[in-house]
Amino acid sequence: MKENKKEDETTPGIVRSSFSKRVPMRRKLLVLFVILSLTGVVLLSGCVGQQPTPPATTAPTGSSTQTQAPVTQVSGNQTIKPTVQVTIPATGVFVKVSYLGTFNGTYGMIGALQQVTNSGDRVYEITNATGNVTATFYKQDESTTHDITVGLWKNGVSLTSAKNSTPFGKVSISYKV
Repeated sequence: MKENKKEDETTPGIVRSSFSKRVPMRRKLLVLFVILSLTGVVLLSGCVGQQPTPPATTAPTGSSTQTQAPVTQVSGNQTIKPTVQVTIPATGVFVKVSYLGTFNGTYGMIGALQQVTNSGDRVYEITNATGNVTATFYKQDESTTHDITVGLWKNGVSLTSAKNSTPFGKVSISYKV
């Protein structure tokens, strides 16, 4: 293949081919292609897209009266999840567990302990409670910002409570009712 060679008019004695004049245009096209490709990868990867909404939580087990606060819409696409306010019933024996994150544990009388995993404020009834009642709950994360709190209630009156803010903290209560 024969190249067209021509003496450069601006610099006498230097011969430039027509190929060398096309190289800057090819570089520009290459740079443009790379930039568009990277932009496409970022958009397709979801880095710029909307964040997924968290899954809904299940209703607590055990007896409790609950009222739900209204949903608040803030600017953008964020919605503040309503908190569930629990009310301790006026009659009976109940364990109340409060923790923003996930917790698990056991509650009840020796020989009849119930095991639960949940989050938020939850009230669990202990039916036919006589003698020693125990409750032991664990945080399922390493948060030190929020306490896990456990309380024992009888006929609407708090009997005892305990709290812990350490990572994967354990809180335990025992009381003779």
